[in-house]
Amino acid sequence: MAAVRAPPEVFLREATQRKLRRFSELRGKPVAAGEFWDIVAITAADEKQELAYKQQLSVKLKRKELPLGVRYHVFVDPAGAKIGNGGSTLCALQCLEKLYGDKWTSFTILLIHSGGYSQRLPNASALGKIFTALPLDTSECSDKTSCILQSILDSRCSLAPGSVVEYSRLEPDVTVGENCIISGSYIITKAALPAYSFVCSLSLKMNGCLKYSTMAFGVQDDLKKNVKTLSDVKLLRFFGVCFLSCLDIWNLEVTEELFSGNKTCLSLWTARIFPVCSSLSDSVTTSVRMLNAIQNKSTFSLNSYKLLSIEEMLIYKDIEDMIAYREQIFLEISLNKKQFDLRIS
Repeated sequence: MAAVRAPPEVFLREATQRKLRRFSELRGKPVAAGEFWDIVAITAADEKQELAYKQQLSVKLKRKELPLGVRYHVFVDPAGAKIGNGGSTLCALQCLEKLYGDKWTSFTILLIHSGGYSQRLPNASALGKIFTALPLDTSECSDKTSCILQSILDSRCSLAPGSVVEYSRLEPDVTVGENCIISGSYIITKAALPAYSFVCSLSLKMNGCLKYSTMAFGVQDDLKKNVKTLSDVKLLRFFGVCFLSCLDIWNLEVTEELFSGNKTCLSLWTARIFPVCSSLSDSVTTSVRMLNAIQNKSTFSLNSYKLLSIEEMLIYKDIEDMIAYREQIFLEISLNKKQFDLRIS
């Protein structure tokens, strides 16, 4: 009788788990020659992203979350037109040659292309997809379970299966529908996120002041779809609803000022629909109310708010404050874990 072969995804999962276990063994330890790459080079789209990557590398090395004795570098792509992975590779090699001369050819190098702003992973657009938290690449996140990554959730809040919460705080009266993504947020008031919601908060530096804005839409919305004229805005869909209908619910008019950037490339990415608030919690609450208004077909006027597009939010992003917020959550989780370990020891 022929042996039953496991499906390819099983072999892939097992191989990934072996590599992750091996990487865990190397974390925080000096690596010997041949155990790891000699150089890890990460590419960045611009100077702000370069700064974000360097700061996160510093934090991870301090926490001993990376192998030690490795040369870690971040190389920013040249300003101007996008040069793609091929051009970015050449630029990175030039940088390595400047740093190490002919010696770099003898190194084992891992080059990770991480430029761009993650259209497919907008929650990673601010600090970069290279440092996005992952649920070990296993089946921990599925339509039957939920994932909590570096977050603090009150035991009385409700999180439906299939949803992911990263770098966030959720208080008791928060209900999260199925298959949602919540990132960098703080929800302290009573709130109900509809199923298939995407909510991601950013810290902003505007005119020297710290502000906050939260992008919110449906996980299945096509942020890259664009139209050339205002009359075609009706072809865009937000949370599965005609975008014109959403604008009517929010009491916003269809004008050129509604969109940032190129006025012949209009999309949800460039639509100025996300309020700027003075606190993180207010920002999240306001954007969730936007989603609730669409779901309930009720009016929620945005006329009194300063509004930004996702494109503009990334321009104004305050990397230092976002990293500090993540660090605060990390430290609180670590403290809670130590206290728990003491109680059971």
